[in-house]
Amino acid sequence: MIIFAHIGSYGVLFQIRNFDVPLMVLVSGMSFGLSYKTNEEYFNYLWKRVKRLIFPVWIFLTVYFVSLLMLDPQSLDLDLKTVITSYLLIGGIGYVWIIKVFILVAMISPFIFQLHTKISSHKKYFLLLALIFAIYEVIRYLSLPYIQSETGKAISYISHYIVPYGIVFAVGLRIPLLKNVQIKYLSILSFILFVITAVGLYLFYGHFVPTQNYKYPPSFYYFAYALFVSCTLWLYSEEIETFFIKIKIEKIVTFIAQNSIWIYLWHIPIVKYFNAHFLIKYIIVISLATILAYIQVYLVKKIIKRLSSDSLKKNIKILLTG
Repeated sequence: MIIFAHIGSYGVLFQIRNFDVPLMVLVSGMSFGLSYKTNEEYFNYLWKRVKRLIFPVWIFLTVYFVSLLMLDPQSLDLDLKTVITSYLLIGGIGYVWIIKVFILVAMISPFIFQLHTKISSHKKYFLLLALIFAIYEVIRYLSLPYIQSETGKAISYISHYIVPYGIVFAVGLRIPLLKNVQIKYLSILSFILFVITAVGLYLFYGHFVPTQNYKYPPSFYYFAYALFVSCTLWLYSEEIETFFIKIKIEKIVTFIAQNSIWIYLWHIPIVKYFNAHFLIKYIIVISLATILAYIQVYLVKKIIKRLSSDSLKKNIKILLTG
């Protein structure tokens, strides 16, 4: 869905898919709850996240810029500011801001996990998250005039993303513990909030306002729609998995799931330099990006078999696969 947004989709299709980034953060919360070791030192944990999230992006960006330097030295992407902000994950060539979201959430994940384990009551847990988000929403609204300048914008890249996406992560931690009926209530409540806000904005502006308009920085309107779709997908996840098995694409889906970061990275140059009707472009972009990631993983596995150092094997695998 994230790649679909980048290929030039528009209108109702663009709105329908606009649950993608929050869904990935929700899923990361779910997986964190299953894999996190509470006795692990914080900085060791954080270093692992940096290696898995930031270093692959820097490797890709280096390959991308060196290739541009050789093939298209006049490219605007080679502008010094563009290069620097790309590595800083705050703009640049575009598309890499999502990695910033993941690393910001990773920084506070152990602390959110502690909160999650301390508050056993679902009611108290979600009321606390709602209160924090309400405070954030007020601050977001009041600070909008001040985050347009360079200094304010730089601060907002952290403050206005780490809080709301941290809350989404916290929801993801708790979802696997909820009963289906509770998830239905969460989905319905999110849908009602989305509809009420959409109607209010429609009456004010005279037309439907896409949730995309409230994504940078994110607002409750953007998250309400995303949470509604995400909870609905979770309720039907077993049926979706059964369908994948039935049409025999579960191995492809699993590969994409395990190597999503590199598929995402490889899609960037393809989406930037290939043009066609958006549906054709989507099929080609996602297919080529997946094929490139598959070739990469295949070659990496071949290479690490010849290495004797287990530590080197592990680090190469972390950086260049999954």
